[in-house]
Amino acid sequence: MKKIVGFIIVLATIMSMLAACDFVKDIFPASKSKLTFKASLSSKTNLSDTVLFTGNDIKWINGTTGEVLFADSMTISKVVKFHWIKCYLGNDSLFTATITVPTMSAVINDLVLDLNINDGHFYFEDGYPSYIDNLGTHSIRIQNKEKRAIAWSRFINELKEEGRYVEK
Repeated sequence: MKKIVGFIIVLATIMSMLAACDFVKDIFPASKSKLTFKASLSSKTNLSDTVLFTGNDIKWINGTTGEVLFADSMTISKVVKFHWIKCYLGNDSLFTATITVPTMSAVINDLVLDLNINDGHFYFEDGYPSYIDNLGTHSIRIQNKEKRAIAWSRFINELKEEGRYVEK
């Protein structure tokens, strides 16, 4: 009887230690994410929207740099095939971001999900290219950021609740 009780105590201790490990949380997330990201070839219609990934596919988003670290590196190759990504919290549409890659020559003055050429990671930014000298363009980006502030706040709060938000 003492052996069984001892075994149960040791097993319970090991299980609680494993539950605290990040790799276990990554493999077995505590709950299904409410965030869904749909990719589209058109910003105007939902007809071609397909679920590209969910919040469960995001390991974390850095609130300081905007960096998105995906749990699976293959997600990056899926994302670059589209022009826009739409973020939903449940059934609520939060925002649309333009997907940008280093070879683009366009200027975009609203939210982008930018593939960085130096590290191969995606970053949420307020426009593309990130460096811009035109004062008028800078004020347009600030106005667009203010328009999506409530939706962005809901997005960040959900990431925090799911444990997918960091500041480094």
